[in-house]
Amino acid sequence: MTKNLIAVLAATMTTASMAVVDITGNYEGTFTDGNPGAASYAQDLDLTLVGTSGASTVTVMMEDLTGGTAVTANQVFVETAIEGIALKAGNYKNQNGSGLMQKTSAVTNQFEVSTSIAGAGITLGQVSEASKVTVDASLEVAGLDVTVQNVTATDRFITVVANFLGLGVTAETQNTTVGRNTAVSATTTVGGLNATTVVIDVNDATAMSQDDGILGDISTAVNGKKVVGGVLSTATTIGTVTGKAFEMNDAMTYTGEIERGALTVGYTKADNTEGVTSAEINVAF
Repeated sequence: MTKNLIAVLAATMTTASMAVVDITGNYEGTFTDGNPGAASYAQDLDLTLVGTSGASTVTVMMEDLTGGTAVTANQVFVETAIEGIALKAGNYKNQNGSGLMQKTSAVTNQFEVSTSIAGAGITLGQVSEASKVTVDASLEVAGLDVTVQNVTATDRFITVVANFLGLGVTAETQNTTVGRNTAVSATTTVGGLNATTVVIDVNDATAMSQDDGILGDISTAVNGKKVVGGVLSTATTIGTVTGKAFEMNDAMTYTGEIERGALTVGYTKADNTEGVTSAEINVAF
């Protein structure tokens, strides 16, 4: 299997002489009132450079640049395709599911090939210099988009996405040696009001790593508890207003935000803690 993957990699590395380079980025600067303590300002810049030559692209991602430090590339990878087989190779992150329960993985030197067989998407992946090949599969079944990551593993990650009656539903589940974690989100829009509900049943807290998801940081969830919350947002004359509330570990967290142009002003209050006011500048280009 490993030799076959390397053969496909070698066969797809031909590039053309003409190329196009696109640069995109996102700057985020946040003022925090420091309650308690002194106010602070933090910033980071993410830059993405994509060079395109024919059917091939090379992506360079420089993340969390704060200034005053050496600039390094966090992710560098190539993507190309030949005869119905797609290749991705280099240093990049992976994501289990849609991110309801887990954040993206650490950057890993790896490669993968993918194709479609009888309507099913198949991806074979391998970490560089590792002997194990992982298998991911995706298929549409009765209107449901089903994805299984690391099919042959006992802790395979399963994601199901469906849309019906104006409701978008995503379900994720993973059964580890400790227990099964399951998350479900449902999203709908009624009269200009966007509403999302999330329920996560936690039975293996070590597999809960999401610290910047739709609800926020749920990486400290404990075994035997549920994370339950909701998000409402709507456009108003003063900007987009968002309200968020969720319960985790028997404590509630509330967040309110107003986004107008590049500025987002927010207030977060968790049970038994002081509320924190923040102002975030976000510029995408």
